[in-house]
Amino acid sequence: MSIEELFELHQQMQSVLREKLLAKRAALEDRFHQLNQPRSDAASAKPTRRVKPST
Repeated sequence: MSIEELFELHQQMQSVLREKLLAKRAALEDRFHQLNQPRSDAASAKPTRRVKPST
C-alpha cells in the first residue's frame, strides 16, 4: 500500500469517526437537556413522610 493510499484511508477513517463522535455528542446533549427540564407538579410535590413502625 502506498503512502497516498494510506493517507486516503486515514482521511476516510477520520471523517467516519468525526461523524460518529458528533452524532454521539448530539445524543448526549439531548439527554442532558431532558434531564435538566423542570419536573412536573406531581413529581416535584413534597413526598409524604413515612412513619416508622414501632417495634
